Amino acid sequence: MLSSGPWQGALTNAVVSVMVFLFLMILALISAFFNWMPLFTIIFLLLGFALIIFLIPTFLNLSREFFKNALFLLVIHITVTILAFALHYKVAGLIDPSAKVSHDFLDAVYFSITTFTTLGYGDFRPIPEIRLVTSMEALAGMISMAIGASLLWLWCNENIIPKEMAFFDGDRRHKTELGTTRIRTKTIIGKERKLKDWRLPAQEGEIYQWNRERGEWLKADDKDPD
Repeated sequence: MLSSGPWQGALTNAVVSVMVFLFLMILALISAFFNWMPLFTIIFLLLGFALIIFLIPTFLNLSREFFKNALFLLVIHITVTILAFALHYKVAGLIDPSAKVSHDFLDAVYFSITTFTTLGYGDFRPIPEIRLVTSMEALAGMISMAIGASLLWLWCNENIIPKEMAFFDGDRRHKTELGTTRIRTKTIIGKERKLKDWRLPAQEGEIYQWNRERGEWLKADDKDPD
């Protein structure tokens, strides 16, 4: 059982980090709305990325139910990134297919999305003064995809049951219980979690059955303690 000190400290860090993250996202939108130097917007967004990366293990160590919170923060970051850069493009202007400079907000949002996803149809292009800004947005999109893929991998890893519990591999008895497959080398207090030993394969003539109450495989001739 975890002591209240480390648990409360981790929860406090998570709450403060989320509040700082939201504050940075607001600053990024304000920077873009008032057309401050794009560098300020980029810095705010980069700090937001750093907080998301910090919060992923923090959330998962507190509770697996907090997994969706990390994904939600990533969605907020992506939305703010697209809108913030679109505001910069709107003010600076984009060269449209007719070679005219467009300051339309919808055109800016469209261009921001295609730049973020590194799609780049080529129908709109930035004016020379903001070409570096578009490169920064494309880089932000690549980082977002990497974080999203990592979150998806973590979710799959946390929801995969061991082979002996699988529907078509139930006769392969390698682990004694479901919890030993959780790859968590650190607990919330920073100590390494020791994994239990592997169960040896059944010998010839032995029959095992899965005991849900005890959470382990038992020989068929073993008497249930209840």
